[in-house]
Amino acid sequence: MPRPQRELDPNSLVGYFGAELRTRRNQANLSMAQLAAALGYTPQWIGQVELAEKPPSEQFGNDLDTYFETGGSFHRLWKAIKRAGRSQVLLPGFPAYIELEAQAVLIRSFVAQLVPGLLQTEDYARAVINAWPDPAPVGERVATRMEQQGIFRVERPPYAWFVLDEAVLHRPFGGQEVMREQLKLLAGLVVSPNVQVRILPFASTTYAGLDGKFTLLRLGDGTEILYQEGPGFSQLIEDPSTVADCAARFDLVMGEALPRSASQQMLLERLEDLT
Repeated sequence: MPRPQRELDPNSLVGYFGAELRTRRNQANLSMAQLAAALGYTPQWIGQVELAEKPPSEQFGNDLDTYFETGGSFHRLWKAIKRAGRSQVLLPGFPAYIELEAQAVLIRSFVAQLVPGLLQTEDYARAVINAWPDPAPVGERVATRMEQQGIFRVERPPYAWFVLDEAVLHRPFGGQEVMREQLKLLAGLVVSPNVQVRILPFASTTYAGLDGKFTLLRLGDGTEILYQEGPGFSQLIEDPSTVADCAARFDLVMGEALPRSASQQMLLERLEDLT
């Protein structure tokens, strides 16, 4: 199966960006002051980027590509710096999961405590991330979560089936207004052609959902991968017996969950409670 590329050090990439900038500038026989004047920056900024004392901005990368006619190479470097920087604030293993998630044709997920990241509104995501005693930049983690949802906006999005424990609906992260918007989104997704959202009611006593959340990915070649995470860790598992066990667990919680129409009704009733 396709493997995610090795994670890159953002500091090394910033240094490489600076070296490429210096090479292009020297080849054009330009001083820092001349290039700065041509692009509308200060010579100090040019020098700091060349020495990797400051990371480049997206606009600066675009300006360099236009000026030196590099076909987007500086912007691609900027994107690599951005991706690598974000990987530093995520759980180990999560960047690799994101890469595989983008390749999935089917996503099956059971969640017991929170709305899953792929279905979160931005305000709900921010409230959840803020609740953790984590020094990582909140904005970076929220942005990563919102970018993940881009898999549903491609030409051929994956099928995604989610089973949410009823408790998720009663845990108002961010307050009533944030939760109202989140429930509206979920109620709309219940009838989406590619996304199924089912609620596992409190009345269910199946053992299959007692061990917490898990996600199963099916890739285009049929490979099945299990993703699990907990406090401070995340892991991808390909062991066939472990994956098969979790697939059976998902089938059990899906069978215990309310049908689409009843799930939507429960979401709408909970939404009324918050108005």
